[in-house]
Amino acid sequence: MAAAADPGLEREEASMISVAMAVYNGEMYLQEQLDSIFSQTDPVDEIVIVDDCSSDGTMDIIQDCLKTHPEIRLYRNDVNLGYKKNFRKAVSLCRGDIIFLCDQDDRWFPDKVKIMTNILMQNPDIEVLSSSFEFMDSQSEVYAVKLRKGMSNNNMYLKPVERGELHNVSFREFCSHNYFQGCSLAVRKETAGEFLSNWTDRLPHDWLIALLASHDHGFWFLNIPLFFYRTHTGNTIGVPRGRKHEEWVRLKFAQDMLAAAETIQKIWPEEYENILFCKERIEFCRAHIEALKKRQFMKLLVQNLNPFYRELKTGRARVMDLLFCLIPRGKT
Repeated sequence: MAAAADPGLEREEASMISVAMAVYNGEMYLQEQLDSIFSQTDPVDEIVIVDDCSSDGTMDIIQDCLKTHPEIRLYRNDVNLGYKKNFRKAVSLCRGDIIFLCDQDDRWFPDKVKIMTNILMQNPDIEVLSSSFEFMDSQSEVYAVKLRKGMSNNNMYLKPVERGELHNVSFREFCSHNYFQGCSLAVRKETAGEFLSNWTDRLPHDWLIALLASHDHGFWFLNIPLFFYRTHTGNTIGVPRGRKHEEWVRLKFAQDMLAAAETIQKIWPEEYENILFCKERIEFCRAHIEALKKRQFMKLLVQNLNPFYRELKTGRARVMDLLFCLIPRGKT
């Protein structure tokens, strides 16, 4: 475990700090987020904002902030790129040694930049640093969730990590799931360059960054909340409703794991030949997806003996998969 930084220390050496923010129709919460960045105890050097053809008052808010905050660099897309490509563009335009990824609807704690930058300066082995967070709702009211046994980071990370601990997250863990939101990350420019060189739209931008950093043992999690993560109806855009929702839920984890494994195969082809767990993971995911789509109860029952299934889903979720196969089509 790397030594945690003393939050009271000043930035040890000259480093340019960038914020990469992709925005789209964010007028409701954008000002609150920007104000939290402007109020950092350790100011950032630039805030790169890329607007993805917003049709609300987003641009007006940013233009107004530009009058008093010259650190903002504003770009507007000619066509809508979608969130993955928009974040890629924002990262590509950043000039900083450290790049903080930023959503349009959260709110940063005042010491977020200072604490995370100090840790990165004191620990050159850390390529990407993630912090924990607290929840807030659409009305900016803070709330908590009950922490489940054996989990941390508001139940997003499937391992227990003590509060205040600086914890290395392994490459193999990211082969199964993405545990940390992009808005929690501070990324060194070298890793940002690798992300741009290996970009794919098969994975969310934050998961790809995590894979690249963890491959070199460089992804670390600081279990201290440093921002408020806002939950609202806009968080679930693209999630199917009604009877298709159950099938989507059952398939999604395996489809994501398959995308991660095939991305690893593409980025590290020579090494991939020797990563047996990656080959076997692809075979399992393809068989698992087929079994779910065809609702093959016995095949799923046998798959419960496969360790990748236990990495993929909890015991309760595996039971729900079996029950799903027993429900007649059209009833889900």
